[in-house]
Amino acid sequence: MLGAGSSLDSVDSAGNRLPGSAKLIEQLCTQFNVEAEDEDLLWRVYDRAVESAGEAVVYKWFRSRFWGVKPPYWMEYYARSPWNSVWTLNVDDSFEAAHRSIATETTRPYQTLNWDDDYRQGRALNVLHLHGVVDRDEPRKLVFSLSEYAGSAAARAAWPVNFRDSYGNAPFVILGARLRDEPDIEAVIARRNPTSAAPSFYVARTISPATRADLTRWGLIAVEMTAEDFVLEWAELTGLDLERDLDTELELGMRVGQQFQELRPEIPAVLASKHDFFGGDEPLWEDVQRGLPAELTWVSQAKLDCNQIGKSVSSASLLAYTGRRLTGRSTGLLMLGQYLRGAAWRTFFFREKGRIDVDAVLGFAADGKSIALLFDGMADVADDIDRLVTEARAAGLNLVCLAVDEIDNEAKIVGRVRGANFAHARVGSVSGRLTATDAGHLVDALGREGRLGILESKTDAGRVAHFRGKDLFDAMAQVENAPGFGTRLGELIQGVSTDDLKIVLLAAYAALVGHQILVIDVARMVGLESDALVRRIGGEPRLASLLSTDGVRVRARHRWMALEPVVRSFGAETSASIVRDAVRLVSGRLSQQSLRERNPTSLLVGAFMSQKNLRRAFPGADLDAWYTSLLDVFGKWSGRYWEQRAILARRAGRSDLPQLAKAESFAMRAVEIVPDVYSFTTLGTVLMEKAALAEVDVAEYYQRAFAAFERAARMDSTGSSLVTWIAYLRYALRVLRRLGRKSTQTAASETTVALEDQIRSDWRRIYTQLAVVRDASAVVSRDLAGLAEELEQTREQ
Repeated sequence: MLGAGSSLDSVDSAGNRLPGSAKLIEQLCTQFNVEAEDEDLLWRVYDRAVESAGEAVVYKWFRSRFWGVKPPYWMEYYARSPWNSVWTLNVDDSFEAAHRSIATETTRPYQTLNWDDDYRQGRALNVLHLHGVVDRDEPRKLVFSLSEYAGSAAARAAWPVNFRDSYGNAPFVILGARLRDEPDIEAVIARRNPTSAAPSFYVARTISPATRADLTRWGLIAVEMTAEDFVLEWAELTGLDLERDLDTELELGMRVGQQFQELRPEIPAVLASKHDFFGGDEPLWEDVQRGLPAELTWVSQAKLDCNQIGKSVSSASLLAYTGRRLTGRSTGLLMLGQYLRGAAWRTFFFREKGRIDVDAVLGFAADGKSIALLFDGMADVADDIDRLVTEARAAGLNLVCLAVDEIDNEAKIVGRVRGANFAHARVGSVSGRLTATDAGHLVDALGREGRLGILESKTDAGRVAHFRGKDLFDAMAQVENAPGFGTRLGELIQGVSTDDLKIVLLAAYAALVGHQILVIDVARMVGLESDALVRRIGGEPRLASLLSTDGVRVRARHRWMALEPVVRSFGAETSASIVRDAVRLVSGRLSQQSLRERNPTSLLVGAFMSQKNLRRAFPGADLDAWYTSLLDVFGKWSGRYWEQRAILARRAGRSDLPQLAKAESFAMRAVEIVPDVYSFTTLGTVLMEKAALAEVDVAEYYQRAFAAFERAARMDSTGSSLVTWIAYLRYALRVLRRLGRKSTQTAASETTVALEDQIRSDWRRIYTQLAVVRDASAVVSRDLAGLAEELEQTREQ
């Protein structure tokens, strides 16, 4: 965080040093003919200037003085450091100018944001001006006067709230900020008790004894030093030589490190005291290092697939495996990472959800390193992985992507990744049932750790029989009657306070929908400060038995298994309303831009708002009312919101035909707001459903629907448009069934016969077109074969 003191050595375009507070007061008085008394603060004089000359005139003067500045040489050192975010209380571009001066082709780009801009968090470095920025000719909202401080607080804009959420949960360096002169900032810092393991620093030229005492009480390390001197100390602390351009490999490595965690065998396994792999906690790299997991058959087969990389298949490939939940996918992925590490691949785990920094990964792998990237869930970034593998292959790089995902996402994956990029041109399978070999390995693993439980008294054959042919988690649940696998969760939630149960509900729902949930998001969703939430999870034993946190994310220790008993406790309607209120509270971190960036919050909220997920989690809740209550939040800008309402109404239309009219309107609104693959595909399904069920001109609605599907396909950069065209095949069958019923009831007209022939012709053409991706996925192949059978049945009818 940069305060006014960090810009004092910068000069404006005329060569004048930027003024401090006292000097700026003098200049405002002279420029705008206003007076100042001895005790006047900057905000009061600024307010008089605005009253005298008008906000636009004052802004123009500020822009002429504070934009396009020349920073001191030492600001370049700060610009080279790999910050997660840069917050500044200044309107000038000292940091941006320094960043521009040191940028190379491999430097992470930055984006300048004003305090009232929409939230966004992509691959670029955010430079956030909490009190305004003068980067445009059109006046921005600045925060100098007391009324503007009050206005920014009342506005509940994204960035001031996001600063509040981030501070205390992440380490900060505060540079040259006079906190006593910034009431909005001091109000945050003085109230927080940092929970990050890394220290936070406050750096200023002079620090009074009283201020030092305050800083210590607030959890900050006071450093009485100039910014110029501190940056050299900072270089030593970080191990970076900031006085010269960073080595290209180092800079690329830091960018990769923003998203990926290297899985390194030399780092000793240190587990949280309450972590229990056999008790059902999510697997960690440390569990694999300790040799706890049993090697299942699919992992053994995947190791053979890994052996073929660079031999029978290209060194740049995607190895993807899908399976049902709780079948050991995540554990197996980490085991494969360990196996590749042993085969001299540098192995990295994708820890951040969002768009992949493809250029950084390609540059990092360009010097001949063998790089393996692991993805626990890839559907949301499948297009990025496709680009990564395609370009790595063209460049001759040794880069393999290894991914596991839910079987329900297989069509999305195959539809977004070129067939040639899959190793062996297929998606592998994670078996849902344990083989005899799997059972034997499980018994051995449990025996090594003394965790055989009820199997202890059984013979070897009896132990194997307990697992053979069973689901992994179902069989494990019986070994120790382990709450980690979902048993006795009803007892665990008893005595947990209502407020804490809300946290459990949100974390378990996040696990159900397959997305990580950030501490700062949970905190905002339940009305806590992020540091208070971390301390609450760690300090409340009952809550700690259900949740864990690393300070960045919150995890449900029993995946989503606590969801059902919590929903029973609250009731489905109340549970759904808790999620609705949570979505409303976190909506300030959402925008169309954040959806494009696919940052963790946008992915999570999108999954939370999926009608399919809501129906699954909260059966019987009034979801139409649920969506309606969020109209003021999402109605004006979110195409996804209207899509989900359209899908919900489309489903309801099968038993309540008037709902189809609402579905059409909602789908049209989605297309109007965001005309993309998803919205046009949804529109196509709605129009097709009306053609199949409603009293409409069937031919007209079919043609409109087909045009919507074609529009979606043209917008799909992946080429196959698999999900779109499978949706077409499925819904076109419903129209054919309607036409078939008409034909059996009355003599079919020439128009009906012609329409039926056209639909069958379109259907077969699309089906043939999809044949090129069929062999890549057993799931897709099976689904397409089933649809082909249904087509023949419509002819028989």
